[in-house]
Amino acid sequence: MSEALTLPLQNRLSGTAACIIHGFRANAVLYVLAAFVFLVAVAESIWIGLPFDIKMVTAFTAPVLTLLCGLILIGIVAELVRLYWTGYEGSALGGLWLKISDDYLAPQRISNSIHAFLFMSLYMLGFAFIKKAIPLAVPFSWDVTFMEWDQVMHFGAQPYEWLAPLLNVPWVTFLINVNYNIWFFVMFTCWFWQGFGPKDTALRTHFLLGFTLTWFVGTSVCGTIFSSVGPGLYGRLMPEVQDPFVPLMDWLHEVAQVHTIFVIPTMDELWKDYETGTGLINGISAMPSMHVGTSVLFAILGFSAGKKWLGYLMSVFAFLIFIGSIHLGWHYAIDGYAGAAIAVACWWISGKIVAWDRRKRGVAET
Repeated sequence: MSEALTLPLQNRLSGTAACIIHGFRANAVLYVLAAFVFLVAVAESIWIGLPFDIKMVTAFTAPVLTLLCGLILIGIVAELVRLYWTGYEGSALGGLWLKISDDYLAPQRISNSIHAFLFMSLYMLGFAFIKKAIPLAVPFSWDVTFMEWDQVMHFGAQPYEWLAPLLNVPWVTFLINVNYNIWFFVMFTCWFWQGFGPKDTALRTHFLLGFTLTWFVGTSVCGTIFSSVGPGLYGRLMPEVQDPFVPLMDWLHEVAQVHTIFVIPTMDELWKDYETGTGLINGISAMPSMHVGTSVLFAILGFSAGKKWLGYLMSVFAFLIFIGSIHLGWHYAIDGYAGAAIAVACWWISGKIVAWDRRKRGVAET
């Protein structure tokens, strides 16, 4: 192979390596948070005498990589369609290769992708352990209080009772249940969008830091302090007291006779794993609702990215997630209020941290 052909490849490899090395500094605030969460988990492990278990982390690897490959494939197909649609002069496959080499395989994007995976893997090691250890560190004890607060805040009735006349229709409950589970796809999509971004932007770091900080403050800190199981597991936690959520759970079981309601088997598996201390689905934490909190972050991200249509769409999505969290028995309404407040606060704090870090690095806030 001639030098003329090998030089571009050598330049690309050296440029990619330089971007990856520089990326440790560019992503320093993310690594610092991840390392802090990991050290907190280590300290908690020593304190409560529970050994580390990385099964929850490894269980996410396959679906995350599968979704990533799926998104890349969708991007490639979309680019092919665009090339044909716009009447690209020359080979469409040649144009596609330019897109792949100059965009998907660009040194900065590769660096961003590697660092997004590295810091998140370290973060998840600590976060997953802390979540699993919640009932050992602080036994579930807040459910009665949150149930009573919900009733006081909602004029003497449980929030699900206010929603029942509108939502207690089998196909409506089914669609709410489907939308609630779409949250996983939306979460990963937003994370990939920013984590694998082509540039070192303030928005990318802002979102990744805000996202992980929200989870840490919400679940690791507040979830531990205000240890609770939520309405759907209220009766299992306290079988000796009257369960005000029996009508709600009876309705969900009734709908499950004709539609797939994911919440039923998931709650069964969660409770079984809690009682036995085994299984992959470990860690019950109702307060605050991170489904609601992160959905609020997705809406903020849409507006911050200058995509108002996405911001409005994600705002509707966040509202439906909040409604679903109540109607499906996952959360008290107060959990959703707290989750949204924590998300907004963590977004604001993360913005201040990222702005400070970029000033220290002498990088424009783009």
